[in-house]
Order: sequence, then C-alpha cells, then structure tokens
Amino acid sequence: MIFDTSLILKILENKEFFDKLNISEEVKITSVTAYELLRGAVYSNLVNGKNRELNIILSLVSELNVISFSLEDARIASYIWAKLKEKGIVINDADILIASTCIRNKEKLLTLDKDYEKIKSVYEKIDLEIIDKI
Repeated sequence: MIFDTSLILKILENKEFFDKLNISEEVKITSVTAYELLRGAVYSNLVNGKNRELNIILSLVSELNVISFSLEDARIASYIWAKLKEKGIVINDADILIASTCIRNKEKLLTLDKDYEKIKSVYEKIDLEIIDKI
C-alpha cells in the first residue's frame, strides 16, 4: 500500500490519524512523495534555520520503503497526462507520477487528494482509496 504526500503530511500533523486508518500491511511511498516531503523540509530549514522538520522527514523516509520512479512509470504517466489534457483537465504532475508508480507496482494508493479521481476517470486500472472521513 502506497501513501501519497497528502496522507503522509496529515499523519505528521496528527499521529492519531494513522491509528484510525487501521492499516495492517506495509506502508510505502514513492520517490516523488519523498521529494515533495524533502523539498518542503529543506526549504523550511533554509528559511527558518531550524533542522527539526528536516530531521523528522529524513527519519521518516529512511524508515519507509521508497519505490523509485521508473521509465515504465514515465510511459504510464505520459499516457495519463495526455488523456487528461485531451479532456481539458490539468492536475499536479506529481500526482500523475505517484499514480503511475502505483499502477506499475500494482499497489493500492491511499490519499486525501480528490484529484486522483480525475486520474481514475482516464485510467481505471489504478487501485485507489480516497479517504474523506475518519
């Protein structure tokens, strides 16, 4: 099971949220999520001069299984992007990259981000769970 960036940020904000998810399988993230988390923490460190957030993120990504973005993911992502563009739908590239990694690895994607519904509308093979209430 792969957690997207929105879900990881929610868990970091509220540790009890993870317990409410009642997850029994291994939690994974994509290299794209690792990038999104790290870029925010590094920026915060540069601007505020505090290491706390960066250290938390570095610790987190070192403990999780991080699935790398591959050439096959790029192929899938390009197809999804083109199908969305054809429908006049624009969403964050990171979401498309995360979705394509989940698709290739046949992993369920858990998220808080409803933009993934748009991806599912053009690529039904994605195993997706959007959490709206817990």
